[in-house]
Amino acid sequence: MASCVRQTLSRAALIVATLLVIAVYYLPIGHTDFAENWGEGTSGITLPARASIVAAVARGSPAARAGIRPGDQIVTTGDYEITSRVRSPYPGERATLLVRRDSRLYTVTLTAVPNPAFGFWQRAGGVLAYVPPTVFLIVAFLLTFARPSIMSWAFYLFAVGYFGTQPAFMYWSHVLSPPAYAALTFVLSVIFGPWSVLPLLPFVLRFPNGDVDGWRRRIDPFVWAFLALSFALYAVEWRVYFPKEIVPPWDVVPSAVIPLVAFLFAGAIVAKNVVEATPRNRQRWSFVAIGTIASFVAYAVYFVPGVPFVVGQALGLGVVLMPICIAYAIFRLRVVDVNFVISRALVYGILSLGVIAFISILDWLFSRALASERLTLGLELLATIAIGVLLDRLNRGTENVVEAVFFRRRRLAQQYLRRAAAALPYAVDESAISDGLVQIPVDALNLAGAALYRRSAGGERFEGVATAQQTTVAPPGFDRNDLLVRMLLAEERIVWLDELRTHLDPENTAIYTLAVPVVVRHELVSFTLYGAHANGAQIDPDEVELLQDLAREAARAYDHVDAVRIRERYAHLIAD
Repeated sequence: MASCVRQTLSRAALIVATLLVIAVYYLPIGHTDFAENWGEGTSGITLPARASIVAAVARGSPAARAGIRPGDQIVTTGDYEITSRVRSPYPGERATLLVRRDSRLYTVTLTAVPNPAFGFWQRAGGVLAYVPPTVFLIVAFLLTFARPSIMSWAFYLFAVGYFGTQPAFMYWSHVLSPPAYAALTFVLSVIFGPWSVLPLLPFVLRFPNGDVDGWRRRIDPFVWAFLALSFALYAVEWRVYFPKEIVPPWDVVPSAVIPLVAFLFAGAIVAKNVVEATPRNRQRWSFVAIGTIASFVAYAVYFVPGVPFVVGQALGLGVVLMPICIAYAIFRLRVVDVNFVISRALVYGILSLGVIAFISILDWLFSRALASERLTLGLELLATIAIGVLLDRLNRGTENVVEAVFFRRRRLAQQYLRRAAAALPYAVDESAISDGLVQIPVDALNLAGAALYRRSAGGERFEGVATAQQTTVAPPGFDRNDLLVRMLLAEERIVWLDELRTHLDPENTAIYTLAVPVVVRHELVSFTLYGAHANGAQIDPDEVELLQDLAREAARAYDHVDAVRIRERYAHLIAD
């Protein structure tokens, strides 16, 4: 009960946190370019990031007409809301600035003008920059919702930290009050700045099963101490920087050394996990390790001093390899038991929502471009039709991608099981039925085991008649008075064994999770116990439906075998 409450609260917190993340990071979309430069308006002032000293003034700009010169300092009042607004004005926005020059203060009022260098392609580049963090956010949300734990929450923090904070600073400086903006700057600078790389460490220590054991247990306390001390350092730097916007001389430690050390440490942990894995797991995880380490390298470029931001942004697109590899490993290879069903409807819904959102953004960008060029209504109509055709093509492509990437193996298993089920009614002896109910589904779905129980001649007991080759552990049989048998007799439908564990043999039924009955004319003739997947993941509803279809065809098969026996007996009687 307590575990269910914790899961519910964790998922509720996740939904609230994700809504806040979407609000903070996605509202600025369309206002920045690929390099996260604000583009809506300009006052003609070039103000470097994390600085209040004017670096350049554009000729003929509002700042030049107001007499501002390079080297002037924008005086703040205990926060950097003002300098964020200087870097990111809306066209027509008026700002009154206090400027210091040679120990003298004077006040200027500037009215921003539209930025002529910010057009359609700059907006499109800004949208493109949101693709990798969006993929990160989707995968992190699914994993955390499916399996709330320290492992998944650490990955969620790491994923959210990949969003660029500069557009959020610029946008929200126009919206929030100074105290609220100060609180937001603390969150963006301290939690979702370079420190957000560090939650990667508890994640890779616990991936994929969520536990820490052996050498991981010994390292884990040092990881948390590293996170705590680094957080304190980032908080101190924010407190030093916030009042005067002066970067401390030791800034290279939090801005470069700490995140780069974290990436090196995380890469070493991933490599050691692969080296110490069993051969089977190593084969399944190798591509995850390669994609993850490549992602680390792409992400680490951001923090290398001297690398231009545009170069880091372009190379940073490779960071998307990590969430893609992890999603593939979890939702297809099931290296993590998420206790959550990723159905076709869910995947279609998520990807379709992403496609619709992307097309909507394109539609908005095209609309702005067409409006700005004062093109005719006919061209706008053609653009709308083209976008509609593109949406239809992308929707079809989404279905093909979902089937090919996520469900190809399942689709092949379904086809095989349906063909095997269709062949069952043609069986002439019960050994073929037993194979169809036990070994075939175990092989097709990669289950941990299966055991078949057949009603005895007197009908008072169900005896075990077959088990899968993968395991021979199974109860020898069940009396008619057994609770499981009575539930199958009464309900004539599947029974999940977790509902009655206390009434089952703990040794011989531990690997089994589901009982599927075979009913002929409302009489229970047999039932099959099925285990979960060999990797520990639970059987999902689509697979349960396949097993039920198999049981229905097995009922026809038993009926057919009985009919064959009756005909043979009748033929013998005539012959005698």
